[in-house]
Amino acid sequence: MHEDPHVCHRCALAGPTCCQLTAGQEDFCFPLSVLEKDRIRDHLPDLGGFASAPNSAAFLDGLVRLFPAERREVRALFPAGKEHLRLAVDREGACRFLGPGGCLIPREARPYYCRLFPFWMNGERITLFETPFCLAQQETPKVGGLLAVLDMSPAVLRTLYGSLRLAWGLPPRQGMDTVKKGF
Repeated sequence: MHEDPHVCHRCALAGPTCCQLTAGQEDFCFPLSVLEKDRIRDHLPDLGGFASAPNSAAFLDGLVRLFPAERREVRALFPAGKEHLRLAVDREGACRFLGPGGCLIPREARPYYCRLFPFWMNGERITLFETPFCLAQQETPKVGGLLAVLDMSPAVLRTLYGSLRLAWGLPPRQGMDTVKKGF
């Protein structure tokens, strides 16, 4: 299998994509750090692409599933009753940065979660979120092939995962546990 630079474009045309939420599922949108927001703004004008969202019980449960060994730390970083920053979505649930050909944000400026998706870390092992709408995953369901199609490497994924942890306020290598069900 080799890199397919058009798979995300083809997916955006076919929809739905990983860049769309089902109405009422906004609690399951990942948080965005100030560092990530600033990096996006350095590359693109503000398209109304950011929103504040409550740290609801559903949001916190989703984060705890991502970091099950760090429940206490996650809840301290995202206290109930407070808010977090996230990417804004339109009325149909699509990310404001999703264009007809895919993401408008240059790859190097995208949020860490977006760059990692559909991958996640389970200890030192790279795993996949169960994602029925990811065209790349439908076409290439195994981790190794999917890494090649998306022009990624295990080293890059580990670095992105560590960077995500730091940006969200978690230590870079601690708590790399099993993800129960995708966020």
